[in-house]
Amino acid sequence: MNDYSRSDYINRKKCLLVLLYIYYAQNIDYNSLVLVSFGFHFDPSCTFKSIISTQEEEKKHIVHIVSKGEKNNIDKKDFINIYEVDDVFTFKTKEPKRGLYIYFDGYNFIANGYLDGKHIEFKSKLNRKHNTGELVTYLEKESLKTHNDTARTFTIWLAKFFTHNISTDLVIGAGINEDYGAKNWDGLITALNDEFYSGSTLSQKQISHYVGKELFTNSMVLKTSGFDIYNSLNKELYEFKEAKSFNDSTSTLYNLVSYIKSREHISVITYNYDTNLEYLLRKQNIYYVTIYDDYAFNNKVCQVDIYHVHGLLPYNCQQQKKFTNSIILNESDYFYLYNNPYSWSISKQLHDFKFNTCIFIGISLTDPDMKRLLELARNPLKFNFIFIKKEKDYPDSVFKDITTYFFTYDLITIWIDDYSEIGSFLKEIQ
Repeated sequence: MNDYSRSDYINRKKCLLVLLYIYYAQNIDYNSLVLVSFGFHFDPSCTFKSIISTQEEEKKHIVHIVSKGEKNNIDKKDFINIYEVDDVFTFKTKEPKRGLYIYFDGYNFIANGYLDGKHIEFKSKLNRKHNTGELVTYLEKESLKTHNDTARTFTIWLAKFFTHNISTDLVIGAGINEDYGAKNWDGLITALNDEFYSGSTLSQKQISHYVGKELFTNSMVLKTSGFDIYNSLNKELYEFKEAKSFNDSTSTLYNLVSYIKSREHISVITYNYDTNLEYLLRKQNIYYVTIYDDYAFNNKVCQVDIYHVHGLLPYNCQQQKKFTNSIILNESDYFYLYNNPYSWSISKQLHDFKFNTCIFIGISLTDPDMKRLLELARNPLKFNFIFIKKEKDYPDSVFKDITTYFFTYDLITIWIDDYSEIGSFLKEIQ
């Protein structure tokens, strides 16, 4: 995708964000709103249609996102025109007699007109051009001044809107187990490196200078070194000193199980090899199916489908080929996986990232392969969500820049100071 089309796509996603904020500010119930891209009676010139259904009536809004230089002055009561302009403060705006006009320059916006007969006049108060992170932060702060009966803030409303109207996935990584005392991905790699190099940090540093820090993941090196990667992996995954009990209801994973319990059906995409999630689900009598290779299928009576897209290694099963063969860890495994887009694990991720609402937890998004999948799975009418813990003493500008960066991958960033906040947020969007 060239730079122009990419920037055009991101700008249109920002237009969608602004429109959804206006719905929030107008006290629209998140559960009454639906976005559709096609219908039996559909204006081919429109970008998408939004439908608000209440007990009394159904209201349809035809939304046009009008590119710079393109003319569209349709003035009807059920039309919303979003005009992309160079600068909203110098552009000569108009107020329609019936529909709603929104002027947006990628940073600031002005809304004029009528939404279902109600007059709307709104002007953003950012006096200079800001990045997307500034816009997202601004809308969240503005939402605290605005009342909506169905959500406390805009981000919560947004998450409710997408998770209640679209099939939802929890996408989890190694960080989900950190509060139990387990290592995150970087910690796991470091520990395996220490064992592989027998604690010689000098060897690690010298070899990583040429090939990177994960030499032990090369399959040929593993075969010739005598290093039993699966024994070591089993030890690191399960034999750690617990910082918090698995029965502790304040743990992140426990709160995920509570969220799963509140859903009629949900999918989990996990990059973890462990069975900690299955253990907690079993303790609460929640039926699940675990999928980790080609020899599996869904069971419709299960409440949750768990996809171990990088393989599964149950405790003390490091000698069982059906599990060790599923593990994606060495270089050749990754090369094969990401060069075969028709593999079940890649197709599952691509489909759900694109068409489901995904909530990313315990994932840093430093993996270029995951970012490649997110890039391929972008959807103009949908957002996904990611929890990121703030580092102490980092300036706000860093968080806003990261918010901007994640937005380019269709991700709304939910910043937290402590992992316990994840559980609170999930309870609010149940």
